[in-house]
Amino acid sequence: MATTPEKVTNILSLLDGVTSRPIDQLISNKDWGTINFEAARADLTLLFDLCNHLKLLPIQLIPDSIADAFIASITQAGTTIQKIRDFNIENGNPTGVRDQLVNQVKSHAEHLLTTTQGWIAFLAYQKGDIQKNIEELTNAIASANRLLDTSKNEIEAKQKEIASIVSAARDASASAGVGVFTADFESHATALEKDAAKWFRFTFTCAIGTLIVAFLSIFIPIDKDATNAQIFQYISSKLVVLLVLLTATIWCGRIYKALMHQITVNKHRANGLRTFQAFVKATGNEAIRDAVLIETTRAIFANSPSGYLDSADAASDTAGTKILEIIKGTASSTKAIG
Repeated sequence: MATTPEKVTNILSLLDGVTSRPIDQLISNKDWGTINFEAARADLTLLFDLCNHLKLLPIQLIPDSIADAFIASITQAGTTIQKIRDFNIENGNPTGVRDQLVNQVKSHAEHLLTTTQGWIAFLAYQKGDIQKNIEELTNAIASANRLLDTSKNEIEAKQKEIASIVSAARDASASAGVGVFTADFESHATALEKDAAKWFRFTFTCAIGTLIVAFLSIFIPIDKDATNAQIFQYISSKLVVLLVLLTATIWCGRIYKALMHQITVNKHRANGLRTFQAFVKATGNEAIRDAVLIETTRAIFANSPSGYLDSADAASDTAGTKILEIIKGTASSTKAIG
């Protein structure tokens, strides 16, 4: 049979009486001097914890006989607690009284624990806290799993989106870079064309001057009475003039050929970059892109023959070969990582 409301009210009143004053105020008091109840702190804490638990539980569910046992144990504990509150060192043998009260607190705490420990667990379950906590925990786990699945899907979607953005950015930056370098090569070739035209005029002028001087030298006679020294001086002066003009013509011609070589190479590089850009836009095949990239690199960095320079004047292709090997190695490493 369940406990009557009157007994429930009585139990709650007794529990409030036990816990009405904080433990620290029971442990020490300025009027007690050096005497305190520190030795009873652990037992007081246990006693207060049991009382506070019972306040929150549906004690009306316990049998009537058990309620009587609760009332008896709590009443005894409350009596001892009240004695501690009323403790006065002016009474005879305060230390002995203190020790006696400490032992009583220990005894009451153990008795209340023995009386209530099984019923506290039962009442807590009946209150629904355990079941409620289990249900809340189960719901929380289910919610966390749903959130985890949703997060995984979102992360996968974001990864794909980021990958597409990075790919688009890479393609855009590559196209922009190719466009810039193509314009640089073409503008440099245009600037060199102006210089080449100027040196062509210098070469042509020097060649015409050489021919004119050589032609006029034929019609300048040597004096019949000239000595050998005068003849030698005459011939050597004409040879020096012709040699200077011929050297100037050859020198200007070599500069013109070098400029035309650079113009041709720069145009070849611009066409190579433009071809690479066209292949990139036309295909998504990585193998084709790599092949075109290597050939484009060869067109840019390798020493391409233009026909204006002799093989003896052409530079070594060692640097271009090294760069090509670096590009190939980088492409292989990128594929291995991917």
